[in-house]
Amino acid sequence: MRYIFLLSVIITKLVFAQELNQANLRTQDKMLLLLNTDIFSDETKSWQYFSMEYQFRETFANIIPRINFANRFTNSELQFEADAYLMFSAKTYMYLNTGFAEGKVFPKSRAGIELYQNIPGDIELSAGYRYLYFSPSKVNIFTGSVGYYFSDYWISFRPFFVNESGSSNKSTFTIVARRYFADAENYLTLRAGFGSYPVSANTQADFFRNDSKFFGVDYQFYILEKTTLQLGFLYENEELNVNKSRSRYNFLISFQKIFQ
Repeated sequence: MRYIFLLSVIITKLVFAQELNQANLRTQDKMLLLLNTDIFSDETKSWQYFSMEYQFRETFANIIPRINFANRFTNSELQFEADAYLMFSAKTYMYLNTGFAEGKVFPKSRAGIELYQNIPGDIELSAGYRYLYFSPSKVNIFTGSVGYYFSDYWISFRPFFVNESGSSNKSTFTIVARRYFADAENYLTLRAGFGSYPVSANTQADFFRNDSKFFGVDYQFYILEKTTLQLGFLYENEELNVNKSRSRYNFLISFQKIFQ
């Protein structure tokens, strides 16, 4: 069981690879603190999500253990998670993810794997799989991406196809566009999408809806040498059932310290 946990920890953080090219993965150690708040237009109390992680840079991989905390309705919970990016070559790498929690808010266990390949024309392709276990529900997620780098810009299209036990199949389609400035840590991101699968998928409560349309923006910039601040906002129109919809406003703030 201990070895399964270690493998799942390595697998988790590779999801983040969809927004970085291979060169940007080879960087210094980093520590990140992130706070997310969701505010709703109906009577639902606001949701909070906090995350703390440390990225270890190794010659063969980047390994990122993480502790998450979430509050949903009357429940709060910690989740232990880890990601890894395994470098096979300058053009090929793999993302792995794993995590576990008690299961009141977060999935009891999660895992993920995705293979990334750069091809001629500054195009990056990927294909991957995510697994979430909300006792007794099991969620299988198939995904992939097509990314294109040009000048100081990056744009990516990513679909999600979801099979959840005891529920109808779901799908979501997203597009992300990013403009880099001084370096890979200073950028402006625009994102939009639609579909029934919650892209964040942090907690079980995120799945309680039929459909969604969203768009958002975030900006990461230096506030001190080797220290960045990220501010983000995302708006979602959620259809909870055929007779009820609501607006959801997500606010993000994160601090990152980059070490030599």
